[in-house]
Amino acid sequence: MRVTDLTLGILTLLGGLAIFWSARNFQVIPGQSYGAGTMPRAVAFVTVLVGLFIIGRALWERRLALGMQLAPWARSGAALGRVAMVLVLIVGYVLVSPVLGFVPTAFAVMTASMLILGTSPLLALATSAVATVAIQQSFGRLLLVPLPRSDFLPFLW
Repeated sequence: MRVTDLTLGILTLLGGLAIFWSARNFQVIPGQSYGAGTMPRAVAFVTVLVGLFIIGRALWERRLALGMQLAPWARSGAALGRVAMVLVLIVGYVLVSPVLGFVPTAFAVMTASMLILGTSPLLALATSAVATVAIQQSFGRLLLVPLPRSDFLPFLW
């Protein structure tokens, strides 16, 4: 898809404003001068600046067209079918991960997505295994974010 610079700048600016608006009610941590809204607000600020920069550059270069155009590959029914299948897999992950847990569900969804998009089976399996373990370790051990577990695989990773 080809998006004009002015359109991309406006969308980026609106996205930054939306992030800032959504973080407006995040509370400050007691005893500290920052809270849960600090990082989203910082991201929002940078996003707004990037949006303004893109808009300014488009205006400076007099590229004032708004809109977007689909790339040739996106006009084929097969490509749209593959994209739809990946979206169905993502919804499936949301529905199935509380039952099966993160590790098997993420591995299956990543592998299936890569196979649907044309990756070789060996590469899809290897990449999915490495990515699943890396994500689980990053979120579960380093960031201490609980990922879905279940009775299906009760042991800790």
